[in-house]
Amino acid sequence: MNAPHQPARPAAYVTLGQQRYRVKHVSHAALSGITDVSVFDDRIVVLRRQAPELVTLARDGSLLNHSVDLPQFVCGHGLRTIDDGLLAASDMDGHKIVLLDARMNEVARLHCNERPALGRPFNHPCDCARGPDARYYVADGYGNSAVHIFDSDLRHLKSFGQAGTGPGEFSTPHSLIFDSRGRLCVADRENNRIQQFDAEGNWLGQIDGLHKPMALALCSDGTLLVSDQTPRLSAYDPNGQLIGRCRSFSTYAHGLAVQQDGTIVMAEMAPDRVTLLVPAP
Repeated sequence: MNAPHQPARPAAYVTLGQQRYRVKHVSHAALSGITDVSVFDDRIVVLRRQAPELVTLARDGSLLNHSVDLPQFVCGHGLRTIDDGLLAASDMDGHKIVLLDARMNEVARLHCNERPALGRPFNHPCDCARGPDARYYVADGYGNSAVHIFDSDLRHLKSFGQAGTGPGEFSTPHSLIFDSRGRLCVADRENNRIQQFDAEGNWLGQIDGLHKPMALALCSDGTLLVSDQTPRLSAYDPNGQLIGRCRSFSTYAHGLAVQQDGTIVMAEMAPDRVTLLVPAP
């Protein structure tokens, strides 16, 4: 006797602001240990905490036959596209930021000669972004509670922040990005907020109402996306006003990226997978 036909489960949908999205999960053994994602050279690049550290997916989430070992890494944490030909990968326990070209080859690094220290670069860094001024900003978030600024030639210029709960102080600066108004937004995780700074590290304001914010990404229309450990994904307009919220689908989304067509990509942990939020009518 033939087994009864099992009807297909309905697609899941979420909405952020005025946009509805179809939810698509991508699960594969190659995504175990996932920690972050970035959209790079028309691909999704996944960073893992084990070899091979870099795994590539097509825009639709299908696994591509290409992966890259980072033998210089101890334990990866953050991955961010700096421009069309440059990726910044954060080695949390190797205390460095490695810049990779389009072929995933190292072209430069920010490091401390494997001498981590309290109060200076680096001490378990989490994320790296480049500002409109072409300078590099590093969230040094696990051993330090600081953001470090480097010039375009990778020379350390200054640092700001210290452990605490006041304006300009941090618990774990876990992710950072420049928003559409040129403000540096820092996910201050255990302080349950996003802090906003100018390019010199002067405090401008903050977004509250979050539970341990994890990752930040920016949409083309200036919408700021924030994942947290509720678990959920929140969307804020350029004025910092909450305009949409949905849940994420694993324990939390540890990384975020946005494709050119508006598809939101989440690096979800426990269970480990990539989740796509695909714009839908």
